[in-house]
Amino acid sequence: MDSFFKTPRGKILIFTDLDGTLLDDQTYDFTPALRALKLIRSRKIPLILVSSKTRAEIELYRKGLSLKDPFIAENGGAIYFPGAFPLPDEYSYETVDEYHEVLIGTPLAVLNDRIRELKEQFRFRCFSEMTIEEIAAETGLTHEQAGLAASREFDEPILLESGPDEEELLCKRAYELGLDCVHGGRFLHLFCGGDKGKAVDMILNVYRQQCSPLTSIGLGDSQNDVSMLWAVDKAVVMQTRDGGYIEGLDHPDLLKVRGRGPDAWNSAVLSILEDLLS
Repeated sequence: MDSFFKTPRGKILIFTDLDGTLLDDQTYDFTPALRALKLIRSRKIPLILVSSKTRAEIELYRKGLSLKDPFIAENGGAIYFPGAFPLPDEYSYETVDEYHEVLIGTPLAVLNDRIRELKEQFRFRCFSEMTIEEIAAETGLTHEQAGLAASREFDEPILLESGPDEEELLCKRAYELGLDCVHGGRFLHLFCGGDKGKAVDMILNVYRQQCSPLTSIGLGDSQNDVSMLWAVDKAVVMQTRDGGYIEGLDHPDLLKVRGRGPDAWNSAVLSILEDLLS
């Protein structure tokens, strides 16, 4: 049991978004962050991936990063704990492959009628309507990666075809239908009940029961990262694609990083850990 919770001073957890944060949002490469990743691994700091990506996509990166920690998929639709991870008794879960899946969001199958109703008023395309080739063309993913991205369970990315001017109106109508509507790096995302911040809080609660107190760090770049960043002690925001920063985050310990992607991530994490581990 101890191996899951043994971190330097027992106090540091890192939560990170993927695209545009740990990953380059064009190449999906994380190698410029290897120096910080090596330090994280050597000090046994849990690195918890928090993304709009599917479980299948995140598993691919967890393997590449040699991670064994919990992770959060599809904008907080579910948390996946390794099967050997010591969960408190109050956490209900389903066994999915080698994971304990803690559901937070509503399955997409339950939301389809509401999404179809939204489509009667706005012109947009859902991931579920696209071919693997179309997803690959829109995202720059390989054919294999696009197939993993298509296997969605809680969160429906959409491309608004009527232009960005209708984004606010679409989200307002989505809320009226009981859907959440947030902007990620490339797409609008429709879901219900999923919440990155709530998922982060749940994971923090698990770790606090084993090694309180903790210092939590969160890194993100998009509007759908705001709830995650509010949930942590230190919030780190990358620049958006247009060179600005996400709005609505007046965090008491906020670091705005110049740049985006793994280079900026590497610099920010090394600087923060230098302070915490010195």
